Amino acid sequence: MPRKVTKNTADEKAPAKNQVSSVRKLKLLVTVIDRSKTLFYVDLLEQFEVNVQMVLYGKGTADSQIRDLLGLTESEKSVIISYIREDKVKEALETLDEKFHKVKNGKGIAFTVALDSIIGVSMYQLLSNDRTVVPKEGDKKS
Repeated sequence: MPRKVTKNTADEKAPAKNQVSSVRKLKLLVTVIDRSKTLFYVDLLEQFEVNVQMVLYGKGTADSQIRDLLGLTESEKSVIISYIREDKVKEALETLDEKFHKVKNGKGIAFTVALDSIIGVSMYQLLSNDRTVVPKEGDKKS
């Protein structure tokens, strides 16, 4: 059963209280880009309230003829793994798609993977950038 989130209806800037809403689902966003554009895309994803990202460095195995055929410039790639709230996914993917087409040598691919569960309220709060989750009465405090 989903946990409940409280939000303050009186003052937008005050800590969240009083109004109850459902916990939002998370997805794992995987973005594969040229290594030289890693910091650009990490910074870009932060605007979608992505708190946790991991960058993995890789090297493609395609030879230069195949890379030329596919329009790829480099064989050195970065894989950015980000945790993102489901309500931010559509906007993030649209922005990434736009940047893949407009940024010089900024081509890449991005996709999401659904997450079924996360252990712990504190971990959910960190990954979702949401500090307003209220634990159920039987839950231990972290």
